[in-house]
Amino acid sequence: MPCNHLKELANAEESLLRKEISKNRDYLSQKRHSNVELAEAERDFVDHDLKDWAIGFKDCYCNYVCMKENCDSKEE
Repeated sequence: MPCNHLKELANAEESLLRKEISKNRDYLSQKRHSNVELAEAERDFVDHDLKDWAIGFKDCYCNYVCMKENCDSKEE
């Protein structure tokens, strides 16, 4: 179900997503022993991690932060 509080969810997600991409950049740079550009780290994160990260984030946000009563988008 779509989130009834999408704006709140997106605002919370944005800063954490930037941190995850930054961590991915650091990881890739260490792995390659050279600096990786932010755009490349973003593409890599989108290609390999975004879907699972977004599902986990929404689940945690909805169940532990938002906790709106009678929300259709919460998993029972």
